[in-house]
Amino acid sequence: MTTFYIHRIGSSCRHIGIVTLLVLSFLAAAILSTGCGKDDNSRQKAQTGTTAAKPQAQRFVLKNVYNKHYEWSQFVGKPFIINFWATWCGPCHREMPVLKKIYGDYHPKGLEIVAISVDDDRTKAQVIPFVDRYRVPWVVLYGTEQVMREFNLGSSVPTTIFFDAQGNETGRIVGAQSELAFRQQLDKLFP
Repeated sequence: MTTFYIHRIGSSCRHIGIVTLLVLSFLAAAILSTGCGKDDNSRQKAQTGTTAAKPQAQRFVLKNVYNKHYEWSQFVGKPFIINFWATWCGPCHREMPVLKKIYGDYHPKGLEIVAISVDDDRTKAQVIPFVDRYRVPWVVLYGTEQVMREFNLGSSVPTTIFFDAQGNETGRIVGAQSELAFRQQLDKLFP
């Protein structure tokens, strides 16, 4: 009887190990399929579609890759996108051709794209080579922790936020998405 009991415990442990491995594999796949980041709670908050209310000119003042200052109010007045990204993020690299296609199609209609890099001091030197490699035609800014909090970003990149001409958020995409997903959001801004 004791031998049967030990055998049964052993097979139960193997079963639990297999189930645990499957669950962990599923979770890893889910996290990797949406983008680069560590904070799933921020992803849930980010998908609510709201950003903190602040006076327009105070949402951010950031430097671009050529050390010129840009502020939030410079983009309000026509529809625009803010794309949070990083050089170390594989999905951000895969998303770049989609953003360039979208920009080519919608910029003549008035769309602006603002890319905000969340690279830190360890990888910041890679931002300009990234911009040059992809020939990014829009404004690229260096982000700060404060800006990431302002837009409820957490650490999930890429994250793309869509704004109407008044600076109101109209949609948000977390993780690299298809061209169709971007066009669905832009169709709200350019009916």
